[in-house]
Amino acid sequence: MSTPAAARIADLLEDVPTASNPPARFPAPAPDRPPRTDGPTLNITVIWGDIAQIAADLHVTGHYQSVVPAAAELALDRAISVDPRRVITEHTKLGWIDAQLGEVTYFPCKEGPVRCAAVVGMGPMGTLTERRAVQMYASLLGEALGLGHVGTMTTVLIGSGTGNLTVKQAARALVRGFADALAPLGPPAPPPGLTDVLVMEVDRLRAEQLHLALTDSASKLPQLRIVPWLREESGGELFGPSAAVYALSALTRLAGTVGAAAGDGTPGSSGAGPDPPAGADVLQTVLAGFDADIQGMIREQLADLASVERTELSLAVRRPAEAQDDAVPVRMSVQSGVGGLRWAALTGRATVPERLVPVDMDLLRELVDRLTEPSVKDACELPDLLSRFVVPQDFQRLLTDDSTVLLELDRDTASVPWEFLAEIQQAGADKRDPLAIRTQLSRQLRTTYSRVMTESLADGPLRALVIGDPGDPEKGFHLPGARQEALAVASRLKELGAKVSLFVGAANSLRQPGVDPARRLDVLRVLLCGGNHIVHYCGHSDFDLSGTGRRSGWVFADGLLTAQELALLERPPLIVVANACYTARLGDAAGPGTPATEPALAGRSPWGNPQAALVPSLADEFLRMGVGHYIGAAWRIPDDQGISFADQFYTHLFQGGPGEATPTVGGAVRAARRRLYGLRAADGQEQGADSTADPSAPSTPSGPNGAAGPVGPAGRDVTSGGQRWSSWAAYQHYGDAADPFVRPGGS
Repeated sequence: MSTPAAARIADLLEDVPTASNPPARFPAPAPDRPPRTDGPTLNITVIWGDIAQIAADLHVTGHYQSVVPAAAELALDRAISVDPRRVITEHTKLGWIDAQLGEVTYFPCKEGPVRCAAVVGMGPMGTLTERRAVQMYASLLGEALGLGHVGTMTTVLIGSGTGNLTVKQAARALVRGFADALAPLGPPAPPPGLTDVLVMEVDRLRAEQLHLALTDSASKLPQLRIVPWLREESGGELFGPSAAVYALSALTRLAGTVGAAAGDGTPGSSGAGPDPPAGADVLQTVLAGFDADIQGMIREQLADLASVERTELSLAVRRPAEAQDDAVPVRMSVQSGVGGLRWAALTGRATVPERLVPVDMDLLRELVDRLTEPSVKDACELPDLLSRFVVPQDFQRLLTDDSTVLLELDRDTASVPWEFLAEIQQAGADKRDPLAIRTQLSRQLRTTYSRVMTESLADGPLRALVIGDPGDPEKGFHLPGARQEALAVASRLKELGAKVSLFVGAANSLRQPGVDPARRLDVLRVLLCGGNHIVHYCGHSDFDLSGTGRRSGWVFADGLLTAQELALLERPPLIVVANACYTARLGDAAGPGTPATEPALAGRSPWGNPQAALVPSLADEFLRMGVGHYIGAAWRIPDDQGISFADQFYTHLFQGGPGEATPTVGGAVRAARRRLYGLRAADGQEQGADSTADPSAPSTPSGPNGAAGPVGPAGRDVTSGGQRWSSWAAYQHYGDAADPFVRPGGS
């Protein structure tokens, strides 16, 4: 019975001490540091309840770098924030919480049980080992002891909530860290004001496990006193997997009683035939549907429960456990490393620790190159290789459509077209749609800077700025298709109720009747002064070759418009959508047809493909200025498909989808990808899935945005057939896919 519930039971029962598997005792202090009996004593009480519903002087949870709050941290965020805002979540998205290991960030409160909230840094996800957890707990308690007004601190078992550490490991780290912080506080130092720490656990079974683990770990440390009973407060729950363990425990006790009665000849026994099964036999029958490893762990846990002297507590079996897990996105970190990639993952029920996975970089470079604006053949055959060759096996099982997927990347790994990722299937099984089609998949750049807190755009009508074909036609940057997309997007946004500012064509190009030309200064004026919620750009983009930094921007007739010009933007747009193709395809600023030169530092990528590096660079520039979401095309898109993507994206963004209470940006991106993915069937009937053009054939004017369709790197076919087949994967979304889109009050 390999199900999410069964897996959750496995998590709950992992590495729990039992009578048959006694835990390693916490080592006694070294001879030169005997146990202190005259210093302060810290009382630790394990409470079954909700951390946000119990009063204390200080409430603390853990916080991974760049990971938005979930579980206990989210409950704390809700408790201190005014609806619908989430202060800790906002600070996380802005990069204001550094979350270095042991660093404490405070959020003052005024009313209610939570009077002062704090988060203690856990470092990057996947890096919290037991040794580092000891340092984190020592830092946390050391700082709390220095706060004169704190007499009671409430926390949770930090590090165990998502499976990074077992309950026993995290409890041992807490005890060792707290003991280290208390060590210097003997006489003649004044006693600390902090005397009580309340460790909360919302699930009943985990609360028992926690109490047992803390009691065992602190048994020889007089500085720490574990209150010998489990305390009940408001908000405690009994999730499904825990209820299953308790039910099996009751069945086993009942079976044991019946078996003993039968053996003693107690009335009720038939006296003939085989004896009724003993408790162990009944348990074997009940557990027959579970995986073998889960059976063993449940047996151990049931034996452990038999030794627990439980208090009379009110139990309520509820249903939200699995739903809560599904609501937490799968966060997967992929960073460049020496000779490979550094992977880590964090889900609603598990953490995969960070590690370096060796990869042949030459093969990876070729794979990235062939999946960037791929031929039809490569688009059909290589995504499965991307999933199997690049993604480690224990990460492959996380690539399902059960939850939103958020990829945390650096500027190098962002060059990989991760939108092609597919769920690994058994040999001979039918292929499923790519992950980005079945669920919301977005990207987040790991950066060293913090975004700025900007003025809200909640008031007034929804405003949009649309820019089309601003390049200089005399230099070959003339895109009729970009004009068509800009006009179509402006028309659709007006139909949806937005107030639109439209700029189309360069000043020296053929003018669009009744539409202002797209001069860089005029566009900048509307950006800085117009308070636009949405910016949609169709045209060319390029790297800034004038400097040594990795800057990029949008091509206008009179130069690049980069995020540097937007540095004074007080109210940056929430969403930027850019269908911007790489200018080097058509020649550099010297004019069309100019031989391509070696990319400057700005355009260099370890994968050798500047086109693959352009969208991450643009996204980085705009997100740095406070833009919430950047959605860009990584290669050229056929004219009609660019219009189709934009139409579906904005329709879903404004009107939502079936069963969606509030539209999300990630939901709108997925709906638009699905629209283009569905168009492949008609395109395939015309061209065929295995067809490729003759690499020696001349370019044709059938490329996207009215541009010619030249041959791609290594002579690959990149004419409109390949683009049409894979255009859904070209659109990359940088931002939190789960962000709701709420129209301003005046719209």
